[in-house]
Order: sequence, then structure tokens, then C-alpha cells
Amino acid sequence: MLKDFVLNATLLFSSFTIMGQLFKNRPLKISSPLSTKLYWSIGYGILGNILKLFSIKINATIIADLRHLVIVIVAVFGGMIPALFSAVIIALGRILLFGFSENSIIAAFGVLLTGIICGCISKLTFRPALKAFVMNLCGLMIISIIIATKIDDLAILKKVLIIHYLISLIGGFVAYLLALYVANLNEAQRKLKHSVIKLEESEQKLQAANDLLNRLSYMDGLTGISNRRYFDELLQKEWSSAKNVPLTLLMFDIDFFKKYNDTYGHLAGDQCLKIISQEVLNKLTTNLTLCRYGGEEFVLILPATDLSEAMKVARSIQETIQSLKIPHESSEVSNIVTLSIGIATCLPDSSSKPDELIQSADSALYFSKTSGRNTISIEQMNGCLKSI
Repeated sequence: MLKDFVLNATLLFSSFTIMGQLFKNRPLKISSPLSTKLYWSIGYGILGNILKLFSIKINATIIADLRHLVIVIVAVFGGMIPALFSAVIIALGRILLFGFSENSIIAAFGVLLTGIICGCISKLTFRPALKAFVMNLCGLMIISIIIATKIDDLAILKKVLIIHYLISLIGGFVAYLLALYVANLNEAQRKLKHSVIKLEESEQKLQAANDLLNRLSYMDGLTGISNRRYFDELLQKEWSSAKNVPLTLLMFDIDFFKKYNDTYGHLAGDQCLKIISQEVLNKLTTNLTLCRYGGEEFVLILPATDLSEAMKVARSIQETIQSLKIPHESSEVSNIVTLSIGIATCLPDSSSKPDELIQSADSALYFSKTSGRNTISIEQMNGCLKSI
């Protein structure tokens, strides 16, 4: 008999661990949603019926097991509803598995009474471990009364009750600790998982912030296009990758922009810079990069582009800005905003540096300004300047 009780207790402990894994994402608490409590109730109810299948047969009509501990544990952790629901499932199982009889009815009633009492005790405010002990005692008392009405032999009754109380009290204590350990372990795993998710989210946000900061560090704050820093790095990259193909720079600035600011104000001047940069940007193909070089001066990197192609780009930019017809009454070349453009090209090699190309483009731009403005000037590869 003792061996059978130990087997029943072992089955109970193993089932707690399995259920803890099955429902690890649905912790059973007093505050748990009703659906979660029903999941656990069904699981514990099935467990109670499994314990009956491995019960200890005392005589031809009486069986004993640890089913009341199932109700105790579910009541301690989940409260009244799962205690009652699991008790109903166990009571129905007692009748369905062993047939409709007086003993089945009495046993089912005892299970339901245990569920009600444990559910009521779960509402009290003392410590959960003490609740579990009191619930266990109440369940044992109900079982003792039922067994006492069916066993006339006092020696057998005493032996059964001693073993039942011994295994139930020890098993109940171990069962509570095991259920608590599984619950705490699952909670720790959920917190760890949540922390990992939060950490990943933080890393993603940090990476996004770093990417944004990096983009901002390469962006001109006024116009929103690339800035001088980005231009310097991109030119170096294009210079290093150019192999036997021309690399061309196109520089332009707004004619008499200082007079524009003096006439219309700096806010209007800022707005003019924004409009021009966006219009030029919209006109360009995706493989070209427009940068604000400084003040009203802009630069465009044209990889694998010779002078004839660069001239087409320059004329397109010049015509685009003129078509905007931005008023410029103080200009000495037109009554609208115009551009002076300088173009320079070269075949990069190890004996030359990007700064030389920048200097050539700047010289071509300066030549446009000194040649009457609103013009396009080029510096050919032989160093000859020409205004068009």
C-alpha cells in the first residue's frame, strides 16, 4: 500500500512539471484571465482522473489516491474558479471511470466539497504555504470521513489513514514547493525573454538613432541635401574607384546672392537656397550626388562623365533654375535668380589628388563669375579655361 501511495505521489509531481511546461506562457494566478484559469482547471482535472487510474485499492469498494492535492494546488495558485472547475471534472471522472454507484456518488460529492472548501480558503489573506497546508488537512478530513464509513476493521482503517495522512502531508508539502518552483522558474524565463526582447528593441532603437545621427552628420541642416563632409568622403571614394574613366565636378553658386539677402532678407535667402537645392536634386538621376559646398555654393559629383555630358547636366540645371523665375531685382545680370557654373574633369591616377580636381572646378566657377556670370565655364584637362 505504501508503495502504491508513493507511486501516486510520483505521478503527481511529474505531472506538475509537465503542466508547468505546457502552460509556461499562461501563468496561473488569482489575477489570471478566466481563459487561463480554465486551461489549468482542465489540465488539473485530467490529472486528478489519471491519479484515480493508478489509485490504491483498499477493498472491493474503496480506493484511495492523492486527487485532493490536485485541487489544493490549483486553489492555492488560481483561487475559487479553477478549484471548483477542476473538482467538477474529477467528480465526473470518478463516476464515468468507475461506474454509477453509491460509492462513486459519495466520492464525487467529497471531491466537490473539497473544491468548495479549498476555493473559500483561497480567498483568505494568510500565506500561500499555510493555505496549502490547511486545504490539505480539510481534504484529508473529508477523505477520512468517507473511508471511515466504509471500513469496519479499525486496524485496517488506522493503517490506511496513517499512510494516507503521511503521504498526503509530505506529498502536499513537496507538491506545493514543486508547483511554486515551476511557477517561479517560468516567471524567471518570461522575465528573461522579456528582457532579451527589450534589449533587442533598445539595440534596434540605438542603431536607428546612430544611423539617424550618422545621416544627420552628412546632411546640410538648411537644405536637407548632403553637406561638405559627405562630399569630401564621397569624392575620395569615387576617386579611388575610378579606373581609366573621367571623374567630373560641377560647381555652381547663385549670382549676386549677397545682394539677394540684402534686398529680400536672410529668411528669403534661406528659402531661395532650399528651393534651388530641391529643384536641382529633383532634376538629377539617382546616381548623382548634390552637396552644399558652403554658403550659396553647391557641388555635383559626376562619376564616369566627360565634359560633353557634364555640359548637358549644367545646361539642364541652369534652365531649371531660370524656369522658376525667382525674382532678383538687385541682380546685375537678370531680374530673376541665375547661376554661375564651373566644370572640371580629369582621369584620376596615383600622381594626382582629389583636391586638384576641386581646385580646377573652383577655378572654372570663378572664371564664370568674372566673365559676366550666368554662364558655364569649363577647365579642360590641359588646364585651359573656357566660358560658354
